[in-house]
Amino acid sequence: MTFSKTVMLVVSLMFTIASVQAGQFEVTGMGGAGGMYTPSVNPHNPDFMLLSCDMSGSYRSTDGGKSWQMIHHTQMNSSLRCRPLFVGSDAYWVKGGTSLRRSCDQGKTWTSIIEGAVPWANRPIRQLAAIASKPSVLFVGAGDVYSSADAGKTWKSALSAPGSCGAIVTAGDTTYAAIGPKVFISSDRGESFKETIAQPAGGDILAMTAGLEGEHTILFAVIRGKGVFRSTDGSNSWKQVLKRDDLIDILMASNQTGIAYACSRQLVLKTSDGGDYWRSCFRMHGDSPNLELSWVQSEIKWGYSISPLGLGVNLANANNVVVSTQGETYISRDGARSWKPCMNTPIGKKPGDPGFRYKSNGLEVTSVWGFLFDPFDTNRRYIAYTDIGFARSVDKGKTWIYSARGCPWANTFYKVVFDPYIKGKMYAANSSRHDIPHWTHINSNVPSHKGGICFTTNHGVQWQVISKDLPELPCTYICLDPKSPKDNLTFYATFFEGGVYKSTDNGKTWTRKSRGLGNPGNLHCLQVEVHQATGDVFCGITAHRHDMKFPVPGGIWKSCDGAETWTDITAELKLRWPTGFVLHPTNPDIIYLAAGTIPNGREGGLYKTDNGGKSWVRILKDEDFTKITGASYIQCQNVFLHPDNSDYVYLCSSDGLWFSPDAGNSWQWFRDIPFGSAQSVSFDPQERKVMYVTTFGGGTWKGHYLP
Repeated sequence: MTFSKTVMLVVSLMFTIASVQAGQFEVTGMGGAGGMYTPSVNPHNPDFMLLSCDMSGSYRSTDGGKSWQMIHHTQMNSSLRCRPLFVGSDAYWVKGGTSLRRSCDQGKTWTSIIEGAVPWANRPIRQLAAIASKPSVLFVGAGDVYSSADAGKTWKSALSAPGSCGAIVTAGDTTYAAIGPKVFISSDRGESFKETIAQPAGGDILAMTAGLEGEHTILFAVIRGKGVFRSTDGSNSWKQVLKRDDLIDILMASNQTGIAYACSRQLVLKTSDGGDYWRSCFRMHGDSPNLELSWVQSEIKWGYSISPLGLGVNLANANNVVVSTQGETYISRDGARSWKPCMNTPIGKKPGDPGFRYKSNGLEVTSVWGFLFDPFDTNRRYIAYTDIGFARSVDKGKTWIYSARGCPWANTFYKVVFDPYIKGKMYAANSSRHDIPHWTHINSNVPSHKGGICFTTNHGVQWQVISKDLPELPCTYICLDPKSPKDNLTFYATFFEGGVYKSTDNGKTWTRKSRGLGNPGNLHCLQVEVHQATGDVFCGITAHRHDMKFPVPGGIWKSCDGAETWTDITAELKLRWPTGFVLHPTNPDIIYLAAGTIPNGREGGLYKTDNGGKSWVRILKDEDFTKITGASYIQCQNVFLHPDNSDYVYLCSSDGLWFSPDAGNSWQWFRDIPFGSAQSVSFDPQERKVMYVTTFGGGTWKGHYLP
């Protein structure tokens, strides 16, 4: 494999942080249904909001949460552990846990502003605060407290004490910092801190907030396992005003002293009188709900859990509050009297619709396994999801309807195939265990990890289990033998730890076909394919992880007798973490196999054989990614060929989507896809230059098929 100098130069330029923008790809989907964190409103411009996701995405809104744009992952990602900070027209946020960055264009681009090494080294930044009066002073909480008086260019240690910094807040030119169970105060703009005489009673301080109105300052602190404490004299004395052992956060607008909001993982409490009385103000259910339920609650009927750092308050407007959960984000603009979801746009029902329609507003925060086109109706599109299950569109992807009802394993639709003869009939590989074959889900199954095969005869409106003679294990793939007769379709399906099963009667009955399949101790079957020219069957087996070890290789097994017997055609590779593979449609000797890197085993990348598996060449390796993107860890998830040109190879990796125009000899990176982990690609049958890229946590993106 060779990278041309031109390609290397182009990709290098793509990684110039200030110039990378997401412009040519647009997102589609249901919206929401993933963990969202750090909802924040710019007090100087409430239309400008920021939010993060547990799948690494970072998002911006410039219209008060009506629509969202994902920030390109080279600009900002993995930002969920620290709230952003707004100072005038600038925004500060933390990329990847330790890299402090600033945006001057409402979050579109972010640059590192620090000159030289930072004193907190690799310790994660948990808090950002500022004295906004000019000249401004910035504060970072990263175990200890650090300050900068030159807009973040240089930093110094401002406060070090036993324990870890739980909060930094400012009231005018006074700064309060909490480390462990103690509060420290600075009256000289962070030049020095002293321990306050009185401390909130017992336990570490989890959160602290402050309000200043005229000459009056109020402080609230959440103490682990205790509740809320209040000080009205600059931390000279404290009084407990709310006893609850489950509270994790507290916030208030900094320009007033009466209203504050405290939250646990299940409720939000509000005080309007400076802390004397608290009431529940985020009521999803019960006698007096005050939320307009999101589609996650009305369609899937999930429970909810407020995310860590899932509470947001406009520091200039106490009535403007945001709450993010493990599936939703809600906004209130009337002081928490009412809440509206903001992670998609409800469209409603049209005549004949067997479901409510929703439109993406850009807040796509979950994983997608496939984007599908109905072979009988060009208006119908489908998305196979993690957590959400399945969605369908009847208007070419403009709006979406939840469509996983009836499936007992609706968490994940790994693979869906169409009956080639019956309109509206589909078959799905389902599982209650998601994210196979990513790191968190390549260890052994547990009893709750179930799955099976379902089918629908009405385009996904209702699903039902196809057969009772299959193992109730995660089903990761199903494929159809294209040469099987109309009345007796032949299917193959893979079960994680269960092997391969075959049906020759349209899925009515199934037989296990796993003789000779897999290495002892690893039957983590992932994918099964039938070559359209030869009829040979191929099964991919991925990793079997035990803690940090990968003791048994996987690979690709081949059967020339309809899955009666199997032969390992990748034995020479001994790959510990093989993932997806693709067969050349006309040349059965050509196969591509993707793989991930394991601890102390740099074997990630892409492998190719042009002699049916007799020998393999590693055409992309860890070092190739590292020299171009700097990535230290590579998991290549899957590989695809363009249906009109088999020399066009698409490699989905944890470092984005890669493209080869010449069967793997040279490679280019799709810079305009803003999310960093690609999972699959598909092509519009009516417009083959239009490609849909699904991601591991960032939804589905539509764009041009060439970089």
